[in-house]
Amino acid sequence: MADEQLKRKIHDVLKRGFFRDADDLVDVSDGDEDNIHVVIVSRKFDRRRTKEKEDVIWSELTNSLAPEEWGKVSLSVGASPEEIKAT
Repeated sequence: MADEQLKRKIHDVLKRGFFRDADDLVDVSDGDEDNIHVVIVSRKFDRRRTKEKEDVIWSELTNSLAPEEWGKVSLSVGASPEEIKAT
């Protein structure tokens, strides 16, 4: 199981940064072993390519966390609400 304090810190970094709008959903959960998964649903991802979404997420993580902290993130997914509705 991943460190609860680190999961909270990752969540807070994302919610205080680029994904601070009330409608932005940031979910931080356990991955395999002690790794962490991040899923973000935001209108800020409208009309963005997968690479652009990843770049935004990882920019927030690497600019605000130490390498040993962001290094625990083994999965990051960004989607717009429309993409979620389409599945």
